[in-house]
Amino acid sequence: MAGIEFDRQVFAPAEEQQRKAPPQLLGMVLLILALGLAGIVGYKVFTQFSQGNSTAAANAHVEELQQQLASSQKRVEELEKHHKSAKAQAPVPVAEAPAVVKNPAPARTVYRIAAASALPPQRPVAPPVTTVAPAATVPNPNTAAIQSELAANHQAWQATTDRLADVVGTVGQQQNELSETRETVNQLVSQTRREALAFELQRGSNRMPVGPVTLQLKSVDQKSQRYSVCVYVQDRCIELKDRVLNEVVGFVISKNTEPLELVATKILRDQIVGYLQVPAPKPAQK
Repeated sequence: MAGIEFDRQVFAPAEEQQRKAPPQLLGMVLLILALGLAGIVGYKVFTQFSQGNSTAAANAHVEELQQQLASSQKRVEELEKHHKSAKAQAPVPVAEAPAVVKNPAPARTVYRIAAASALPPQRPVAPPVTTVAPAATVPNPNTAAIQSELAANHQAWQATTDRLADVVGTVGQQQNELSETRETVNQLVSQTRREALAFELQRGSNRMPVGPVTLQLKSVDQKSQRYSVCVYVQDRCIELKDRVLNEVVGFVISKNTEPLELVATKILRDQIVGYLQVPAPKPAQK
């Protein structure tokens, strides 16, 4: 009938009610676990936030202490600079001369009227003589420092003067040695000045005068580029035997004379071409 209402759970079997109970208990347990996890997560977040705030506060406090330390160091440096400048600018105390005590006024003579028989005749009282002691001389440290500096400068100047004298003497000696060396070098240069005299010698020909000597070609070997020459000095032969091309052959014609040098620059079949180096004549002295 449509107007009658009834509770269906009353007619439901007991087994169905027992099956619906475990899911409700499981939901409650899960809800409790979720709330516990949320509480743990919230606690961790809160602790981390509080640690971060404490660390930031500690860092700010450390920076503030460092700034205070830097400012105190600047103040100490300024005080030291001020103290040094005050010491440098402090005037040197000047010893004041003791005040000269002027001669006091002579003591005033007091006369008393008395009977001639009662008082003896009075003598005039001489004024006391005061002696002024000379002012004690106080040594001035600036004056002593100036005197010591002057003495040191005088010693340095004397030492410099002595060194300058030694240097002047050494320079003079060196100039003398240089002049002597220059003269010796000039003599050597004048002695080493030579003059080349060219010649062409034919084998079998007569003697050929070249400078202070006479030359004669004895033999020629064109293949091996060798030759032999006889140098006549006052009919005395100085044989230069088996010489090669471009060889500098030195010989002396007499004692206390400079050596002569013979060089063959070309060796042909029956001929040699070369030059003889002899000392150059000395220039005429004006």
